[in-house]
Amino acid sequence: MDASEETLVVLTALPLERTAMRRLLEGLERVDHAGTVFERGRLPGTPWTVYLAATGPGNDSAAVITERAINFVRPQAAFFVGIAGSLKSDVSRGDVVVALEVYAYHGGKESTEGFKGRPRSWETSHPLQQVAMYVHSVDDWRGALSEVERATIKVHFKPIAAGDLVLDASAESPSRVHLDRNFNDAVAVEMEGAGFANAATKAGVPFLLVRGISDLADGTKQNTDDAGMQETAAQHAALFLTEVITQFKPANADSRPKSPASGRHTDELIWQPLDQSTSVAWYRDLVPSSAYTNGPSLLEIHLVPIPVTSRVPATRMRELADELVNLGRAKGLFSNTEQVAVHSSAEMAVAAVVGRGRSVGLAITRSGQRSAWEALPNPGLAYVLDEEHAQGRITILLSLLEAAEVPTAPSYAPAVGIEKPMMVMVERLSAVNPNHATFSHRSDTPVRVDAEEAVTAGMLAGRSSELAEELTARLLLAFRAPGR
Repeated sequence: MDASEETLVVLTALPLERTAMRRLLEGLERVDHAGTVFERGRLPGTPWTVYLAATGPGNDSAAVITERAINFVRPQAAFFVGIAGSLKSDVSRGDVVVALEVYAYHGGKESTEGFKGRPRSWETSHPLQQVAMYVHSVDDWRGALSEVERATIKVHFKPIAAGDLVLDASAESPSRVHLDRNFNDAVAVEMEGAGFANAATKAGVPFLLVRGISDLADGTKQNTDDAGMQETAAQHAALFLTEVITQFKPANADSRPKSPASGRHTDELIWQPLDQSTSVAWYRDLVPSSAYTNGPSLLEIHLVPIPVTSRVPATRMRELADELVNLGRAKGLFSNTEQVAVHSSAEMAVAAVVGRGRSVGLAITRSGQRSAWEALPNPGLAYVLDEEHAQGRITILLSLLEAAEVPTAPSYAPAVGIEKPMMVMVERLSAVNPNHATFSHRSDTPVRVDAEEAVTAGMLAGRSSELAEELTARLLLAFRAPGR
C-alpha cells in the first residue's frame, strides 16, 4: 500500500452486512489479494480509504481474513461490523452495541465433573472506544434514520461474547445458562469477534467491534429475520461505524509532537532488551556459498519476529518468491530489465540479483524473518561505508521489509551486518579518492550487530528513518571495534 495513504480495514461476516457498509462508501473498486476479494473506496468527507471484505461466519475464518487484510493493507485501524443477538432485556432489536471487550466463551474442558471453562478475552482499543463514545454523545449519526428510530435506538458500550454456534434458544438452554453464569456482563452474542480481536491484537493494530442487534437469541430469530430485522440492524451498525471513522483522526507521523529545535519526534523509539540474542538467518544462511564467496561487500538488514506467533504456511511460501520480485521492482530495488533469480522452499523464499559486481536481494523465512541486502558503493579501489549513505539505504530497505505481505509479529528484533568487510573502508563518499584506499580489517569474517533488542510492530511502522539512524550508529561501532 502507498505509505502516504490513510487506510482502514472494515470486515463483515455476511453479505447483507457488507452491503450495508458498501452503500456508505464511494468510488468502490475491486482489489483481489491471496484469493480474498476486497473493495476499496472512500468514505465521503474524510481522508480515509476503506478496504472492505467479508470473512464468512465463524471465528476461525474471521481470524484468517483479519490477518490477511492487515498484512495486505497495513491499516491504521481495523473494524468489524455486523449483526448480533441480544442477551439482555434492555438491549433491544435495532440497538447498537460497541464492544468494550470480546469474550471467546467456548474454550474449556469437558470432564466427569462437568464443563470447566477456559475463556479468553480481548479489550478493544481504548482510543477507538473514546471516539465511539464521543460520537454517541454528539449523536450526529442518526440523521439517516427515521423519526421513530432516532427516538428509540440506544447505543450500548458493553462486552460481547463470540462463540462457534448460532445461538437462538430459551434462557434455560445450556448455552444461555453458561453465558449468564460465566459472562454475565456480555450484552450480545455473535460468531466472529473473538477471531477478529485475536488477530488484530497480535498484529498490533487498533481495532473496534460494532454490532447491530437483529434478534433476542431466544428462539424467535426466524421470525425477526423474516421481518427484515437483519438488514435493519446491519444498517444501524454501519451508520454508527461510519461516523466513528469520520471522527477518527489519522495517526500519521506529521501529527506526532515534535521538538521545535530539532523537528524530531518527542516519543523516541523504545527498545526492549531480550533475555538473550535471538537467532538470525544471515546473508550466508540465505544464499548459496558461491554468492558470498565471489560476491561484493554488502550491507544486510534483518527483522526477526519476537515472538514467532505463527509460521508462514508452506503454500504461502511457494507464492512469496515471485511476490518479492514484484515488490523489489515496484520499490526500485530491482530494475525492470534485470533478471531476478528466485528460490522457494518450505523454509525460505528468496529473490536476488547476483553477478557483475551487483548483489541485491530480499528474503522471507518460514518463521517470518524479513531480510534485505545490497552491495555497498564501490567508487574506486574499495567498498565504502558512508554513515549518511548507509542510514538512507537502511531506511529504504526497512520500508521494503515492512511492505512484505507476511504475518505481522507483535515485535521485531533488528540485526544489521557487513558481509566481506576486508575490502571496506569508512569514508564519506564525497571525499573518496578512487585511486587510494585505507583498510582496517584483516579478516573477512562478517561484521554483525546481533538481534539483542526489539521494538514493537506498531512503533516500527512509519518510523524507518529513526530505526535506521540507531542501527547505522551500532553498525559503525561494531565495524570500528578493536580487534576487528
